[in-house]
Amino acid sequence: MSTNRGQYGSHQLADRTSSIPMVDPNIRHMNNVSTPEWMIEIDDLLSSTIENFEGFSELYGWYAEQGRMTKGRTGNQLFSTAAVQHSNVLIVLPAGIFIPTLETKMNTGANIALIKIVRLANVGDLKVSLQEIEYTNCKIDSMQQQLDEIIISFRPETRQNTIIKYKQDGSKEGQAVSKFDYTTGTGE
Repeated sequence: MSTNRGQYGSHQLADRTSSIPMVDPNIRHMNNVSTPEWMIEIDDLLSSTIENFEGFSELYGWYAEQGRMTKGRTGNQLFSTAAVQHSNVLIVLPAGIFIPTLETKMNTGANIALIKIVRLANVGDLKVSLQEIEYTNCKIDSMQQQLDEIIISFRPETRQNTIIKYKQDGSKEGQAVSKFDYTTGTGE
């Protein structure tokens, strides 16, 4: 896994063979930044003081991968085993009062309706989202607390990825969207 060395560090997770890219708080240009680069929403469990993102929390790091397990031939023939699959999504966020609720959802097997990851930017005086990744009907596979950070692994039923483009004046110019439902194997 490659990471942007100027902005992210690699953080080894306990009892895992992989690491997760995380925002490095020691990088030089972050000293005067008050808006996080990545934020997360989990149903209605989180909160922040950032305007228009009050139901979110800062997201320290995350990792997800999707792929087609068996590739088709060059003649565009796909086989029944060529389903698109998604890895477990790993997220790292500050520990908070929401932890027991998520533990209960994990213990009972209850779904989380929406987990939304947003990449923020400042355009003029506005805080806007550049990318929004929405996962729906998620099951928590594991939770791990490391001091004041909570690391959650979950499996999504659907994923929607939206990239948003802005004009110089900060107004929205357009967007590109991809969607996939891993239970039905259909996407757009």
